[in-house]
Amino acid sequence: MTAKQSTNDAGISAEQVRDFLKKNPDFLRKNQDVVSDLTPPERDLGNGIIDFQHYMVKNLQKDSKELKSRYDVLVDFCRDNMSVQSQVHHAALRLIRTRTLEQLLEAIAIDLVNLFDVDVVRLAMEADTVLDTSFGEHNYSGIVFIPTGTIDAALGKKKNVLMVEDSTQMHPPGFDDVFSDCESMIASCAMLRLNLEMVDREIMLAFGVRHKGRFHSGQGIELLHFLAQIVAHQLDRYLDDLMI
Repeated sequence: MTAKQSTNDAGISAEQVRDFLKKNPDFLRKNQDVVSDLTPPERDLGNGIIDFQHYMVKNLQKDSKELKSRYDVLVDFCRDNMSVQSQVHHAALRLIRTRTLEQLLEAIAIDLVNLFDVDVVRLAMEADTVLDTSFGEHNYSGIVFIPTGTIDAALGKKKNVLMVEDSTQMHPPGFDDVFSDCESMIASCAMLRLNLEMVDREIMLAFGVRHKGRFHSGQGIELLHFLAQIVAHQLDRYLDDLMI
């Protein structure tokens, strides 16, 4: 079959493609992404001489595709990061606007759940005597009391943030206490230490979702750490007022 007779799936003949390229000599320059999909020609140099140019072009095409793939990953990462940044900013404003402890707890249990699209937000407070807490069937967010030493056991002495990609496979220490009544539905979680200055109490802010991979060690933790500082500041103020 000749070039004039051959056609592709779209019904365009090779001769039509040749005519188009001749009439538009700058087409490939303006559409460089097409070049990476073309098969470079091999030159017959004779006498067993290898055409290294052919392999160089093939390698350049491969490198170009890998670079584009990495670029796409970077774009997705930046887009996700900007989305989280916007969520944290909205959450910070909501928390700062609270005027009482009750408003703060409501913002944590309701607003943070909606803003971050998670299933559970828990304020876990260490206590020598663990009190029973019960949660509604449709809302598992709120305050829970956990045994003394749980936060250090989960995060370590110096760490402030813990991301768990798959909590169905790895339960950090205290997981069942922090997510009591709903531990079976949590598949990924984030645990944030709250550093209070005026009140001597160990407290953790914990997020839980029913889907694996929502939180993972590769995520940037700066924004979540910032959010934890806002919560700690407000909580410190209100609890200190109650103790005066």
